[in-house]
Amino acid sequence: MRIAIVTESFSPDVNGVAHSVVRSAEHLLHRGHQPLVIAPAPPAAHRAAADRQPYPVVRIPSVPLPRYRGFRLGVPGGRLAEALLAHRPDVVHLASPFVLGARAATLAARRGLPTVAVYQTDVAAYARAYRVGWGEAAAWRRLREIHNSAGRTLAPSTRAAADLIANGVERIWLWRRGVDAERFQPGHRCAALRRSLAPDGHTLVGYVGRLAPEKRVDLLAATARLPGVRVVVAGDGPARRQLERNNCPR
Repeated sequence: MRIAIVTESFSPDVNGVAHSVVRSAEHLLHRGHQPLVIAPAPPAAHRAAADRQPYPVVRIPSVPLPRYRGFRLGVPGGRLAEALLAHRPDVVHLASPFVLGARAATLAARRGLPTVAVYQTDVAAYARAYRVGWGEAAAWRRLREIHNSAGRTLAPSTRAAADLIANGVERIWLWRRGVDAERFQPGHRCAALRRSLAPDGHTLVGYVGRLAPEKRVDLLAATARLPGVRVVVAGDGPARRQLERNNCPR
């Protein structure tokens, strides 16, 4: 099967959408399919290494996203349509669609191509956290339009599915996330590291990920105040300095 994956984020970006697309494309290739990834172009200095993939990657011109350091928005144009149609896809996979994904959904509909959309970014929460002018209601209107144009929307959790249903999105299926049992397993436990993080033998609670307002890492402060609990935060992002100023657990 020929599959075109149109994503709002891809390597070298470090986030859930980019990682999910990389793993999905790898899995599809391993199963004998022919994936193509269409993604925003990163800064020129990072492009060569990021595009060194075992499947084709087409980059779309991009611009920096205001108020969100390190993220770039793809600018839909002729290159998107050219790449999508040249691949002759059997299905179009829209990874967290909003800008590029919205345009790809329109192109696919015109050509009668089936589409599946993945809801992976709470854009409404981003609008709230970053005080974007168009706001949450406008974000949900756009998301509803995009996802209802797809043949199916995949939600990563029951909570995400409930949010979609509450905001009028139809044809929702759960796409639960698996865990790499070889990479994440008790055999890799390091007693020395644990002692350094919790020398008193306290229960460790960890967060590993991007430090951004919408992640609400600040809520872990309440957990850190529990007796016998040590909270460890590993990551970086636009909220790091604010978390450090507020004495966030680390």
